[in-house]
Amino acid sequence: MDNVVAALRGPEGEWVTIEIARPPEMTLLTFNIKREDIPLPSVTWHIDTEEQWLGIIRINLIAASTVDEILMAFDDLLSRKATHFILDLRDNRGGLLTSGIDIARLFLEDGSILQEHYRGQEIKTYEVEKMGPLGDYPLFIFVNSNTASAAEIVAGALKVNKRATVVGTQTFGKDTIQLVFDLQDGSSLHVTAAKWWIPGLGEDIGVTGLLPDILITDDDDAGDSYIQAVIRYTLDQNSPRE
Repeated sequence: MDNVVAALRGPEGEWVTIEIARPPEMTLLTFNIKREDIPLPSVTWHIDTEEQWLGIIRINLIAASTVDEILMAFDDLLSRKATHFILDLRDNRGGLLTSGIDIARLFLEDGSILQEHYRGQEIKTYEVEKMGPLGDYPLFIFVNSNTASAAEIVAGALKVNKRATVVGTQTFGKDTIQLVFDLQDGSSLHVTAAKWWIPGLGEDIGVTGLLPDILITDDDDAGDSYIQAVIRYTLDQNSPRE
């Protein structure tokens, strides 16, 4: 597959000819395709098929456009009567640190999000600058062992500020900042330049990963056990107390 992708890629605007054999006859079909730059969304969303009150927002990567995409997702899900929300960060390897901070700010009223330290420099603290527009909605975050970097920032900041309940397994544990230098041959050089941590979290993400509030012990790719955990927790929180 890597060889196929490498052959298809090339300068934008140029044409490439491909041949495809489709079963069962396996007759060769020829297509001429124009190469274009096609941006992929970082966020997809839907209403749970069984629990119509539950809006699920899957964040595939942390990009510059992710904040606006999350706001778009909330607008749509609210119009469809969702009352509780999930940020699904499973298999999200991260992305832009600043975008991760801005995502956390969407849901927080105040507090600290992150501290970072570059060698020879003062520690820099990122705070919530104003009340976020999504601060009032019940929120859960799904994580797994492939949740890393900027995705861990989002989950960790919302966990420590008691804004969201984190559901899943221990995350990957990547607490470093890298500078990326593009080289002439198309490759890139990644240099670790700084370390970050979440004030008050009480756990070193680089050592232990982020530990969820609700632990999912089984290997559940479909996510059914995650959804069931959210349902049980929500029902428990809404149960009458003596």
